[in-house]
Amino acid sequence: MGSARTWNSRFNGEAMYLNFSLEGDELDRRMGGGLYLGQVITIEGGSGAGKTLLCLRLAYGLIKHNTTVAYISSQFPIREFINEAESLGYPMMNEILADQVSFITSVFLMRKNRKASLDELLNTEQVKDKQVLIIDALNPEMFSDYDVGEYFSKLRKFSENRIVIVTINPADIGKNNLSTIHELSTTIISLTTKDLAGERKHMVDLVKFPMALNSFQQAIPFRIEPKRGLIVEISSVS
Repeated sequence: MGSARTWNSRFNGEAMYLNFSLEGDELDRRMGGGLYLGQVITIEGGSGAGKTLLCLRLAYGLIKHNTTVAYISSQFPIREFINEAESLGYPMMNEILADQVSFITSVFLMRKNRKASLDELLNTEQVKDKQVLIIDALNPEMFSDYDVGEYFSKLRKFSENRIVIVTINPADIGKNNLSTIHELSTTIISLTTKDLAGERKHMVDLVKFPMALNSFQQAIPFRIEPKRGLIVEISSVS
């Protein structure tokens, strides 16, 4: 499907942007109105910060504009992934059946009783033919050739005419590796969560966000609702 290039995208000069807007949803506008091709986006946050939620929201918005997505999960088997997406209001069953979304688990990658190499993953038809690759979450145990510097350098090369999204938990990465990831990532999004007065507060922080199509809000507060997913909170910052 990717080779057809019938992508619902936005143009600004020579840059190409993929649309992930949803009706009645502010996230696209708050993030500048599109994601440009050719970038590696790292989404970082602790356990429960909303990394998978944001990936599902981005993936769902993208596929609603005819973008093809490969989603690699180190956490969910396919049935649980489908149920999780459905519970958040981001159903993807039909798109998976139609191969608009390829869902790949760590079990699939290691099905030959050995760890896959990163090159094997990137050369898999289900991955290389898609416009967006999401790896949720980065797990060294999935790959035989895991090296952070080489890994992200390969992802940078692979991201030409694509978007690569990787989620990480900084607590699992280590200081030196985290520094390397920050250096090699085109875009960095940090997710935080705090308990204030008995209420959990979530925030999307666009730490490193170049090439925005329009003006954007760096810190975006949000809440999570069943069947509605990620809901951007009203903020005094426009």
